Amino acid sequence: MASDGAAHDVPFPPTIDEHLGEHLQSHEAEFTTKLASSIERSLHLRYQAGGFRRDVHARATGTLKAKFKVHDNLPPQFANKGVFIPGKTYDAILRLSNASGDAAHSDKRQDGRGFAIKLLNVPGQKLLESDKDAATQDFVMINHPIFFSNDTKSYLDLINKSAPDATTLQKLTIPFTLGLKGTLVAGQLSSGKIGNPLQVQYFSAVPYQLGLGPDRIAVKYSAKPVIDEHDKDPIPHAPAADDYLHQAVKRTLSPTANKPVEFKFMIQPRVGHHMDVEDSMKEWSQHESPFVEVATITIPPQDVDSEELNKLGERLSFNPWHSLPDHRPLGSVNRTRKIVYERISRIRDEMNHVPREEPSTTDG
Repeated sequence: MASDGAAHDVPFPPTIDEHLGEHLQSHEAEFTTKLASSIERSLHLRYQAGGFRRDVHARATGTLKAKFKVHDNLPPQFANKGVFIPGKTYDAILRLSNASGDAAHSDKRQDGRGFAIKLLNVPGQKLLESDKDAATQDFVMINHPIFFSNDTKSYLDLINKSAPDATTLQKLTIPFTLGLKGTLVAGQLSSGKIGNPLQVQYFSAVPYQLGLGPDRIAVKYSAKPVIDEHDKDPIPHAPAADDYLHQAVKRTLSPTANKPVEFKFMIQPRVGHHMDVEDSMKEWSQHESPFVEVATITIPPQDVDSEELNKLGERLSFNPWHSLPDHRPLGSVNRTRKIVYERISRIRDEMNHVPREEPSTTDG
């Protein structure tokens, strides 16, 4: 089935922006296609009985309705670029998740966490060829400022060695696949525990273009909760429930709480060539380039157990290439995402017999 999927892959490579520091890796297209096929194969092995889920971030801890309001006053380098129109408010759908590809992965286990944002009713043609007329803009983030791999080949080896039918010996060699730094970062990503997904800062980890033409720049994004440290939920030593993070989200947004949750959406501009758009394993210095607030995400009290909203969250695809050209994803990780995310999303929809469509309202 992998070959059938490959036949429908979106074109590779995407446009390379040498002005912003992009460059292709050796055999990148070949390894990316093999990676998509390997992940597809793993999913067919894992879900032989049906009910295809995501290959990563399979377990949601909440799918939420929100508002994304751009600040009235923005620095000139950010204003009126893409969605950042001063004073503009967008309806949004958020998906909070555990990073594991195992949908049964308990909230009690250490893991990375995800924060995906889908803005609705965003006019303009989008970059993803299969959804170029979609009226959505996606931002995807994790609770760590860097990623554990820059290299498509090493990521392909990782997927092959962690496949459902991989041997014990193959799994034991995974640290050698990622290298010392990659293994350390992967360990940091997967070993964390949190008390509440709504009280954690999230990062794009990889860069994006902002703007068009000669004034375009490279940036990273972050979403930081508006909450004092002493008001955060403690990290439980031994949580009783497998879904304790979902329960924390539910408790925080319960109608009886009668208090919205807010995140500051921030931009970190690249200020020098040493901030390499191809190196997702190196954090950009916040001392040299502090994050700048540009928007507020407001999540009102709501029924977190809404069946309709949770079904929508499972059906939707969150892809950074659901994007205006002003926010074009940069770097090898994002180029890989374009092929892999699109392939897996399409296969998932086909196997689950659901239509491929982007929402226009928070009700789907």
